[in-house]
Amino acid sequence: MSMQPNEIRSPFAERPMLVFWETTKACLLACRHCRATAQPSPLPGQLDTDEGMRLLARIRAFGDPAPVVVFTGGDLLLRDDIFDLIAEASRLGLHVAAAPAATPLLDSPMLRRLKDAGVQSVSLSLDAPGAVHDGIRGVPGTYDLTLAATRAALAVGLKVQINTVVMRSTVGTLPEIAALMLREGVPIWEVFFLIVTGRAGADDALTPEEQDDVCHFLVDTSRYDLLVRTVEAPFVRRVLREREAGKEGGALHQRLRADLERLAGPPQSPVRMGLRGTLDGDGILFVAHDGTISPGGFLPLELGNVRHDDLVSVYRDHPLLQQIRRREFLGHCGTCDYRGVCGGSRARAYASFGDPFASDPACPVAVAASLQ
Repeated sequence: MSMQPNEIRSPFAERPMLVFWETTKACLLACRHCRATAQPSPLPGQLDTDEGMRLLARIRAFGDPAPVVVFTGGDLLLRDDIFDLIAEASRLGLHVAAAPAATPLLDSPMLRRLKDAGVQSVSLSLDAPGAVHDGIRGVPGTYDLTLAATRAALAVGLKVQINTVVMRSTVGTLPEIAALMLREGVPIWEVFFLIVTGRAGADDALTPEEQDDVCHFLVDTSRYDLLVRTVEAPFVRRVLREREAGKEGGALHQRLRADLERLAGPPQSPVRMGLRGTLDGDGILFVAHDGTISPGGFLPLELGNVRHDDLVSVYRDHPLLQQIRRREFLGHCGTCDYRGVCGGSRARAYASFGDPFASDPACPVAVAASLQ
C-alpha cells in the first residue's frame, strides 16, 4: 500500500473539524501535565467579549459542515461572559462543546446553564481512580467532583466524553476507567498520549513499545460499544490495520485486555474506531487566550493572531499547515506506508526535536527505522 507524496489528499483542506478556543488561562486546578500552565487568574491580553464574538463569526465562515468549536482553557467557567459567548456560537449554528475543569463550580445547576446556553457536549478529565487522579490534578477531591459532574451532565442530557491521559502512573488503571465508563453510560473515551511539555516530565512518558501496546488495548476497548479516540497518537490507525491483519500486541497489551475482560466481560461489538483521523493543523486548529493561532494546543507554533489575521485564510493557506496536510515529513514519517492515515504526532516531534516535521519518537516503527 505504498503511497507517493502527491497522492496524499486531506479531507480537511478547506475547513477544520475542530477549533479549540482557549478562552482563558485561569484555572483552579494544577494538573501535572498541563499544556497551558494554567493559573488562578487570567493573563493580560485575553480576548475580550467583542473579540470573542468576532472569532466565533470567523469560525462559522469556514462554511458547511461547520467546525465544532470547543470552549476550553484553563477553565472556561472563570470567564464572566462565557454564557453570552456560548449563546452566540449556538446562534451562529456551530456545534458547541465545552471542556470545563472539575471544580466546585461545575455542579448540576451549572451544567444545566451550559446546556440551556447551547452546549451540546462536555468533556471531563478522568485519569485514574481516586487518589491517583487527584495527585495528577493537584487538588484533593477532584476525582469525586469529576464523577459527580459526569453523572449530572448525563442527567441533564449532555453528551459526555471522558478524557484520560496515558502516563506512567495511569497506564495500569486504564481498564478500570474503561469499565467505569461502561457502567456510567459514557459513550465516548478520548485517550491522550502524553506530550512532554508544560508541566509534564520525561519520566511520565511510556516507551514506544508500551504506547503501541496501549493502542492495541484501545482497539479492544472500542469493541465494547464505546467510541474510542486518541489524541497525539495517530499511530493507533497503523495498529488498527495491523490488528485487521492478525497482529497482536505485547505483554502490556495482554495484561490490560485481561483486566478489562475481568471487569467488563468479553467484548460483544465490532471495533468502533475510525481509519482516518485528524492531526494538529489537519482538521484541528487552536486559538490561544490572546488570539494566537497555532496548529494545536500542544504544537505552539504561531501562525498568526485573530486580532489582525483572518482565521479562515490562515488555516487554508499557511505553508506549514499545507505541508502537514500533504504529509511532507522527515525520516520514517515521510516515507511510511501509513502516513496517509497516521502521519505521527507533530506536537511530539516538535517537543522532542524542535521540528514539527520530524518523525514521531513514540512510534516504535519510526524509532526502529531511525536506528537502521
